Amino acid sequence: MAPPQEWALLIYSLPSQPSRKRAYVWRELKKLGAVYLRDGVAILPRREDVDRHLQAMVQRIAEYEGTADLILSPVFRAQRDVEIISQFQEERAAEYREIYHACVRFLRDVLHDVDHDDFGFPDVDNLESELARLRRWHSQIVERDYFLAPGNDRVLDILSKCDRAFERFASEASERTGSAAEEESDDVFERLGGSGNPVHAVPEHFPL
Repeated sequence: MAPPQEWALLIYSLPSQPSRKRAYVWRELKKLGAVYLRDGVAILPRREDVDRHLQAMVQRIAEYEGTADLILSPVFRAQRDVEIISQFQEERAAEYREIYHACVRFLRDVLHDVDHDDFGFPDVDNLESELARLRRWHSQIVERDYFLAPGNDRVLDILSKCDRAFERFASEASERTGSAAEEESDDVFERLGGSGNPVHAVPEHFPL
C-alpha cells in the first residue's frame, strides 16, 4: 500500500487593507499550485522546494503585519487525502484546458496572417513572442502539477502543432520578403513611380 500523502498546511490572516497585500499572497500561493481548503487555509504537498517557498511566505506575511502558521505533515483521514488530491487535479486540468484553447487561438492567428498578402517579419515577431509565452505558461502549469492531472498530453500535442505552424509561417514570410525584394527595381526613380530617363522623373521642386 502506498504511504499516505504528506502535506504542508499554511493558515494565515492579513489585514483587509491594503488589499494588494492579500492579493500578493494569494497570487504567490496560486503560482505554487496551492489549493485553498477555506479562506486563509492553503495546502500543498510536502516537497523540499515547496517547504522553502512556504517558509518565505510566512516571513512575508509577518512583514505585512499578518499572522501565519505553517503546519508540516498534518494527518488527514484517507478519504480526505483522496478528495484533496482530486481537487489539485481538477485545478490543473482546468489550466490545461485554458492553455489548450489559447493554443487553438494561436493557430487561428497564424492562419489569419497567412491569408493576408502583406504579412511579414513584424507578424513573425509577434507570433514568436506569443508562442514563447505559451511555452512558459505550460512549463509553469507542469511545475505545479503534483498529481499528474489529465490534459497535459493534449496540450503537448497542440503545442507541437503550434511549433510546426510557426516554422512554416516564418519560412513563408522569408520567402515572400525575398521575392518582393527581387521584384523591386534598383532604380530609385522607378521605385518612386518614375519611368524613362531617371532625371526627368525627379519633381521640378527637387533641387539637383
